[in-house]
Amino acid sequence: MVSAGITEGIMLVASVIVASSLAGMVISKTGALNSSFTISAEAQKDMILTKIKIVYVSGNSSSPAVTVWAKNIGSTPVSNTDKLDVYFGKVGSTARIPYNAGSDPKWVYSANVTQWQIKDTVQIDIANGSNLSPGSTYVVRLVAPNGVTDEYLFST
Repeated sequence: MVSAGITEGIMLVASVIVASSLAGMVISKTGALNSSFTISAEAQKDMILTKIKIVYVSGNSSSPAVTVWAKNIGSTPVSNTDKLDVYFGKVGSTARIPYNAGSDPKWVYSANVTQWQIKDTVQIDIANGSNLSPGSTYVVRLVAPNGVTDEYLFST
């Protein structure tokens, strides 16, 4: 009789320890999952509030340079402006143009831009390395650091 009571007591203590361990693991995993959802929601919010618009592109067949004017029409500033991706080329054969590279092709801001404020228009100069082909259609695509994009088609 006494041994049955001791056995039940040991089983009860072991059950409480196992239940506490499982509860601790579940709570810690729930916190990690909640943190992941928070980070994902913040990234989605940033994308929703960001909007860029290419207003105008100037380029002609007698010049290897293209000038792009783009506006931040979103509700949040665009930071890490040197991380902006610029794609340029004939329709169907665009290529990523590196920022401020040592040689052409490259792109730069016409002025020092460290943060693209709301309602600001920036000028981006693309040095293509060769003259544009007359009678061809070109595309410029801008991709903000958070993935928001806009593109503009123009002909020479």
